[in-house]
Amino acid sequence: MVATLAVVVVAAGCSSESTDEKTADTTASATAGPAETSAGAQAPGHTLLERAAGTWKYIATPGDTTLDTLVIKDGKATARGSKLSCTGTFVPVKENGEESATITYSCQDGKDGGRGLGHLKVKPDGSSLGIDFDGPAGGWGGPVDSYRRA
Repeated sequence: MVATLAVVVVAAGCSSESTDEKTADTTASATAGPAETSAGAQAPGHTLLERAAGTWKYIATPGDTTLDTLVIKDGKATARGSKLSCTGTFVPVKENGEESATITYSCQDGKDGGRGLGHLKVKPDGSSLGIDFDGPAGGWGGPVDSYRRA
């Protein structure tokens, strides 16, 4: 038993690092945080509506029924175009296990440009946003509003 104890003591002491170095390495690795994300990337764990917050500009050629500027704050949307002005609130939902949100705009003069119920999608890095609209009931579908950060 004494021989076994001697082997264990010798083996423990034969490391090339001292106890102080081991403690410093352990402390350093415990205090080091996760790798930082690039300036444009969003930290994991942000919700869809948090990534969507901000001001957005329509990426296609503006027209009479486009909403050229979209502002999202606290889940509420304000969208304006040359002839349309709409507001609405995003409602978080899960679709096929993925986070999504829906919106139905209330627009001046009651016209929403054929949109109906919209489904929000945001790229994980927060660089672009799209709302895919169902269109009027009984129709073939609605527009897709695509935006980039302003």
